[in-house]
Amino acid sequence: MKVLIVEDEILSRIGLRQLVDWKNLGLTLLEDAADGEEAIEIIRKEYPEIILLDLNIPKINGLQLLERLKAYHYEYRVIVISCNEEFDKVKQAMKLGAYDYLRKLNLSSGELLRTLVKCKFELSKKAANTNKVALHGVISDIKYEDLISGNGRQIFMEEKCYETLVCIQLQAGHTPDAIYLLEEKSRKFLAEYKINTLVIRKDLQSCFYLFPETCKISFLEEWNGKLENIFENKVYMGCVYHKIKDTQELFENLLLSEQIRTISYYDETDTLRIFSEKLKTNDHSPRGMLDLIHELQSMVAKFDREKIHSCISSIFCLIRDTPYTSVNVLRRIFMDMLGIYSIAAQSMGGAIEEIYIREDNCHYQNIMMMNSLMQIEAWFLEFSDAFLQCFLICYKCSRSEILKKALAYIKENLYIQVQLSDTAKEIGVSAAYLSTLFKKEMGQNFIEYVNQQKTEAAKKLLEEGKMVYEISDKLGYENSTYFSKVFKKFTNMSPDTYRKLQTHKKL
Repeated sequence: MKVLIVEDEILSRIGLRQLVDWKNLGLTLLEDAADGEEAIEIIRKEYPEIILLDLNIPKINGLQLLERLKAYHYEYRVIVISCNEEFDKVKQAMKLGAYDYLRKLNLSSGELLRTLVKCKFELSKKAANTNKVALHGVISDIKYEDLISGNGRQIFMEEKCYETLVCIQLQAGHTPDAIYLLEEKSRKFLAEYKINTLVIRKDLQSCFYLFPETCKISFLEEWNGKLENIFENKVYMGCVYHKIKDTQELFENLLLSEQIRTISYYDETDTLRIFSEKLKTNDHSPRGMLDLIHELQSMVAKFDREKIHSCISSIFCLIRDTPYTSVNVLRRIFMDMLGIYSIAAQSMGGAIEEIYIREDNCHYQNIMMMNSLMQIEAWFLEFSDAFLQCFLICYKCSRSEILKKALAYIKENLYIQVQLSDTAKEIGVSAAYLSTLFKKEMGQNFIEYVNQQKTEAAKKLLEEGKMVYEISDKLGYENSTYFSKVFKKFTNMSPDTYRKLQTHKKL
């Protein structure tokens, strides 16, 4: 199969070409198109089956290109590569026949690979006229969006009705491509039992399985056990036994089986649930939550680490001790908690986006994606410590003009020998007073703080490839031996070891 990349930015084109092993996938990359006119010319000659399309291309834009593609009567799939702010354009593109869309920012090889594999699989099926559900455990599938649009009614033409619906929910912590590994392992398991099923894909954490017969509990338990042996975190299964004869009944029962998301969110030990009715959930915050939120706000304002941790733990204890609360309500609570830190950061002239947790600063989005109270609590505790570390100096300076001047003086003179007496003289106080104030406010003595800041500066210089003796001299140390001793005190490694480690990470 042929693939055409339509993208005006050369770095983006290079990135897409290097993201996956095209040859191993059995796909042939055509010469890239830098604008819509080039794309049309290549499509006329080559008829690529898969097109990766940036919407913001010159001459003929992506939406216009999709419109023109309607005149080409052959089987193809268009994958839109969009920026995060282009959702309105993406919606138009989907209406014009685009198959799927991927976010351009931080696009992973796994995400692109999954979409390409799906395209190739569907195009191959189309060519071989094998759209019907086959016998002996071979799985057919349909997108959840197709059910919503009404295009999924044909699934009831192949079976009079379905009798078992299973929703499988992967708990937080899995890689983005985990749902496809789950499908692969499920296919093999179901094929062994020669059971026909239909897969309904919804997102990267859950999918549904429809069976034309009633599945025994022992069968579901064995299936669940097989999957839990593969994944590090729990795999939750929600099952509904009901004769499903049309899309209306299907939607009603999808909602029932999808309640396994709540069970997963609460980290319950029973990972297999049979649902015959709706769970009783509260659509309001647990009683006492508002007081705890106010307490957290007060403790964050005071930078009291122990009480912040205690307050976070109390919030999650209250959630667990209260009967099921709607996940949407819980997410609003977590947004309020994160908002407390955001307001505190803004009051000090900063933003929480300055903080990176697990190499990511999209904090609001990450909380919305998490589906485990245990992991959300651990994330908040980690985030709180990072927040306190990031804004500690700003907080301390807001309380003491003398300390603010002292820290500014240290920063300005970091590349020479910084003495306590010189700093005190510069800001007009005694050395003894500054020493006492520093120890009280910063929790460490003056020279320790200076050496810590010099060590952070040294890390950057080492990453730039500077030699140890050069850095020692640049930072105002008497000799490189003493500098190495100071560096190791704060990093538990020598400067040379640190540089080698950073070099290895870049490879």
